[in-house]
Order: sequence, then C-alpha cells, then structure tokens
Amino acid sequence: MKLKNLHIQNFRNFEDINIAVGNSNVIFGVNDIGKTNLLCAIRFMLDRKHRLTGFVDSDFYKKDTSNPIIMTLTIDIEDEADEDNKKIYSKIKGVLKTGENELCIQLRSQYNEEHLIGEIDLFWGSCLDTLEPMPRTQQSFEIDKIFNVIYIDSSIQVENVFKRYTKQIFRSKKTITDKEKEKLKRTIKNLNARISAIKSIKEFEINVTMEYKKYRDEDLNIKIKSEVEMDNIYSKLVPYMSSQEDISYPTAGDGRKKIIEYSLLSLESRELEDFKINIFLIEELENHLHRSMQISLSYQIFEDSLFKYLFMTTHSSQIVSRMDNVNLIKLYLEDKPLGRSCYYKIPLEYVELKSKLNENLSEAIFSDKILLVEGPSESILFKRVLETIHSKYECDGKYILQVDGINFSEYYNILNCLGITIIVKTDNDLKFNKTNSNINLLGINRCLSLIGEDKIGNRTFKNVKTKEDYTGEKTRLQKYYFNKFDDKVNILKENNIFLSEIDLENDLYEVVPHLLDKFVSSQNTSRNAVDYLQQAKLVNMIEFCKTLTDIDCKTIYDSNLFECLKRLVE
Repeated sequence: MKLKNLHIQNFRNFEDINIAVGNSNVIFGVNDIGKTNLLCAIRFMLDRKHRLTGFVDSDFYKKDTSNPIIMTLTIDIEDEADEDNKKIYSKIKGVLKTGENELCIQLRSQYNEEHLIGEIDLFWGSCLDTLEPMPRTQQSFEIDKIFNVIYIDSSIQVENVFKRYTKQIFRSKKTITDKEKEKLKRTIKNLNARISAIKSIKEFEINVTMEYKKYRDEDLNIKIKSEVEMDNIYSKLVPYMSSQEDISYPTAGDGRKKIIEYSLLSLESRELEDFKINIFLIEELENHLHRSMQISLSYQIFEDSLFKYLFMTTHSSQIVSRMDNVNLIKLYLEDKPLGRSCYYKIPLEYVELKSKLNENLSEAIFSDKILLVEGPSESILFKRVLETIHSKYECDGKYILQVDGINFSEYYNILNCLGITIIVKTDNDLKFNKTNSNINLLGINRCLSLIGEDKIGNRTFKNVKTKEDYTGEKTRLQKYYFNKFDDKVNILKENNIFLSEIDLENDLYEVVPHLLDKFVSSQNTSRNAVDYLQQAKLVNMIEFCKTLTDIDCKTIYDSNLFECLKRLVE
C-alpha cells in the first residue's frame, strides 16, 4: 500500500489544500498553520471513534456551512502480493474494476441546519467521478474494518491508555488458567472478609443500623461487605517504574510517562497488525522529553516497521534525526494556508552524516528564506553583521544555514521543492589535476548545477614548480575565470547565487582591508590578513568579529561583494 495524495476542502483553516503524501510523512510549519487540523482530517476519514462526533459549524472554513467539507485520500494498491493490499482487496470486492489499482476514499459532510451538525458520508472507488457510497452499519463504515488509527497527542495520558489496554488484553478468559482462577477466587474471598471485618467498618455498620431504626424499627442489621470481583480486578492495575528496590509512583516523571504511553500504544498496534493496517498520527512527540529520549524515539519511529504508515508533526530536530525515505510536508501561509511536499531520501554518501544533515534541515525548514553558506566562517561573520543591521531577522523567517561539507545541492533541492526562497554564498573553488594539467571550475560548476545550467568544461594550466607558484597561479586563475565567465556569474546572481571572485576572506579584505590589517598586526604574526583568517578559520574569524563596530558591519553589508545579505533580509 502506498499513500499518494490528500485533498482537503472547506475544513477549518483549509479552504483548499492538495498535498502529495507518502507512507511516512513529517509535517512542519509555524504555530497555528494547521498541522493539528491536517491530522484531524485524516482521523475523520479513517477513525470511527473520532468520526462519531460529526462536524460543528466551526469545522467549516470561515464557518461557511453552505459549502460541504470534502476530504479525499488516494492510495496506490497496485501490488496485489503486498500483505496490506490484501487486507484492502478483501473488503473492496466489486469497488474496483480489473486493472484499476488506485483507491480513492472520500468524506463528504453537508451541514444540517436543523440538527446543527455536519453529517458524514463516506465514498470510495478508483475515480473521483465514479465514487460510490461506502457500505455502513449505523456509525461504522467498511473502511473501519481495514484501518486502525493510533492518534498520539502532545499531552500525557498514560493512565487512560493503560486502563484501555489492560481492559482489552485481559478481557479474554484465556488470559487466566483454571488453576490461577481458583486461587484468585479464594484470595478475593479472604480479602473481602478481611475488609468487611475492619474495626472502623464494623463501627460504621452499628451507627448506620442505629440511625436506620430511628426511621423504621425492624429486627434487621445493616452489613457493609467488600465486593471485589474477578471481573474488575484489572481495573485496579497501575503502572509503576521501579529501579532495583526503589519504586516511583506513578511511573516516575513526565518523560517516562510518555515513553510508557508510546510503548503501550505500540504493543497494542502490533497485536492488530495481522488484522488491520495501523496508521500512526503523532503530534509533537518531543513535548516533555529530554534530548536523549527524543533521539531514542527517533531511532524507534524511523527504523521500526511498525511505523511504516505515519503522519507526524514536530518542531524538534532531534525527533527527525534518523529520518530517511520520508515525505516532508511544509505548511505555509500566503493569503491562506497552503502546503508543499517533497520526498526525502538521504544519498548513500551522506548516510554517516544522517543526524547532522537532518538536524540542519529540520531547523531550516521552518524558515521562509534561507542563506546557504559553506562553513562556520561565513556563518559567524554574517550573523555578526546582521546583529547590527537586523538583529531579529530569524523572527521574520530568515535563516543562515552552513552546509558543513555536505553538498549544497542536498539542501537546495529539498528546500526549493518546499517553496522556500534560497540564497547561496560560496567560494570560487578550482580543482587542479597536476597529472594532466587540467582545472575543474569547481565553484562555478557547483552553482550552475543548482539551477540546471550546463557546466563549464575543464581548462588547462601551465606547469608550476613551487607551492608559492601554485598558490599565485591559482589566485590569478580564479580572478581570470570569474571575469571570463561573467555572463554565467550574472545568471547565478539573478537566481540568488553569489559566487566570490576568489573566496570569503579575499572578499572581506577587499571591503575592509584596514580593519583586517590592524587586527592581524595585533596578533603578532608574520602572515598576511587573508592567510591568517584562513588558518584556524573558526577561531580567527570569531576574534576578528569581536573587533567589528556597528559602522564596520554596515560597511560590509552595503558592499556588492556581500549582496547575499541584502537578498536575505530585504
């Protein structure tokens, strides 16, 4: 089974939102954009218990009850050998014709002014134009025999979940052997007798009897008896978290309570896997959890086959640190809430950097505009400049993201698909091949590939003998090719991609040479300013930025060489 598309019309804050979905979906977006409403729509379609309440007028977009609520989920069931598809096929006989392999499930609700409720009808079929009513029995539809929706919200409900689960799992008589049952009956009988014989209870019996006889003088006595029974023994079970001889009640702190709750829900779902298809709807899993617990849950959710059908909202980079093969859904606001989605698979070369890639991505994905930079030097300098120019730029949805050795394209392609404006600042790197005297215009080609432009072929360079000759030749060629292919450089700039003539440090020296010379001279070094900044980049850039005044930051910001900053905040 492959989930394909979700279309929601006239529901709460969604007038009309159409999103490509997958089997594993991670939903991002700022607060109050509709993440919970998206999960709620799925619950109305697939969860009988949630559907029982129907719709109230506030569930209709802008309370316009003249238009119906319509929700449509499209599922690919082409693979007939798939076990989950078999569960679907067993319930939809006659719904699809031979050769049809897509199932559309649609909910429609028209508001009933007389009863003040939006009544729900479900339909299904292979084509939206030929959907037929779904068989139903009172409030249950045929779809309820196929799907089991597990909704986990951000609150802590371990006691309720535990009671529901114990009631379900222990209700079968097979859970207790005949020998255990007889022993329990004797124990319960003794317990009831001991409770009834408690002194305070006996005194209470006498007092009530005396009071009763004031109203009616009869030769009767009132007895108080304990009636613990076999049928309700499980209702008194309480989960504890114990460590050696220490016992905490109930199940320790909030974090552990949530883990217990998730464990129970997972256990309950595993027991239903053979009969129904589990779909997990998880809302802000990170609440109440320490960072290490969030990472632990990330391993569980994205690497356990139990969660193969998942819709999860989150604000945490740790919760998604292990995500792979997922569909990212970003909800954003233009004149109304809209959504974009992008399938996300980590390339093999970055598997070892999965956590770093995912954490960076999840932090950036909430933004509207992102400046991608190569490493910490750019990030430190640009953040210092923006402290002066626009200190609250992140509050306005702007973000600086360093790629840390991960290819620009991995971030660029995903963020671009999600409708986020991307700006790039990168060095004009050259790669020399001394064997055949070829030069790869690495920096320019890196940028051209981002926008789908043809790369420039390799060039040649003259033989050089010393390291100094090599360094000098490299700098000369960087400037030469930057000017030679200025038409390409201008196309890149039009697409918010800014290439240095040489690199960041040379750009900076061209803008504020006196500042850098003064700074380097104070460091008791014989190196020139550019070389010094390129040595121990992180430390030296931090120290240099400490010397910058607000006027210096304005000078850097106003320079054409750092136009990327203007594009970010203006």
